[in-house]
Amino acid sequence: MSLKSKVFGAFGYLLLLVALVTALWGVWVVGLTLSNGATEGRLLAVLSSFGSAVTFGFFGYFVRKFVAGQVLPIDVDKSVAYRAGR
Repeated sequence: MSLKSKVFGAFGYLLLLVALVTALWGVWVVGLTLSNGATEGRLLAVLSSFGSAVTFGFFGYFVRKFVAGQVLPIDVDKSVAYRAGR
């Protein structure tokens, strides 16, 4: 495994960790909102945390897939299946 793969792999895991932390923060703010009432700041925090969790989660997932070599190539139309077997 090359240094580049290790660095990008660690970066992918870091992004997934950030997604987990922001999701947990969002759950905590939802609980705080349910117990103490909704304010503009809390609602903004809920929306921001879950949006960040989804964004960081997908980005981390695809970085990890890229490092593993499991992302589809962009030039799939050059395949034999797309040339009708010719």
